[in-house]
Amino acid sequence: MTSDLTATPTDDIDSRIVVPLTTPTTLYEQVYSSILEAICGGVLRSGDRINQDELAARLNVSRQPVTQALTVLRTQDFVQDTGRRGVVVAPLRKSFFESLYQLRESLDPMAAKLAARNVAKLSDQEGLELLKRGRAAVEAGSVSALTSADMAFHIWIYESAGNPLLAEMLRLYWHHLRRAMIAVVGPAHDRSRVWDDHEGILNAVLGGDEKQAGMLSLQHIQNAAQRVIMKFPE
Repeated sequence: MTSDLTATPTDDIDSRIVVPLTTPTTLYEQVYSSILEAICGGVLRSGDRINQDELAARLNVSRQPVTQALTVLRTQDFVQDTGRRGVVVAPLRKSFFESLYQLRESLDPMAAKLAARNVAKLSDQEGLELLKRGRAAVEAGSVSALTSADMAFHIWIYESAGNPLLAEMLRLYWHHLRRAMIAVVGPAHDRSRVWDDHEGILNAVLGGDEKQAGMLSLQHIQNAAQRVIMKFPE
């Protein structure tokens, strides 16, 4: 499978999904990652139709791994069946993200506290590089790069907490969050403020200050919920 992502407008998904797939994974995993990234990166939007036969031909694979990938994406609420139109990219639902941010208000502060407790095992440089990556994305004005950096920062916090269940669960939800963030991303000054928040959380974590890390994380999630959810239509 060879390819690149393009953003040429079209009624179907297929001409926009040809992503470089070089990691040593199964064919199904490659197809799944390819479609998921296109959805979460904002190339594919709510309501875009997926023609499985054309997609399989474009990716130079059989129909089976495409069907497998779409089955999993359907259970994860990234795509859905619509009858006559077939499979389409699922809509963004305000109620889902309200529930998701409620979950994060509990889990993100816990992750930040655990990460601060685990500071002796953390790489300061890795955290600082993630912060640098986010600041660079703000400067470049790339919404896709910005949401990807945002996800990478929070996943690092989850993994730094030392609880694999926490990281595994929230990683999936962060793919949904990337979709929402791209759809309702705010003005440039809001983007800088997000990374100011991240810097404060990172400093607390690297300083081993569990209370401060948890408090700043909670404030960050509450602010993020307001920025994202208030911009969704009812």
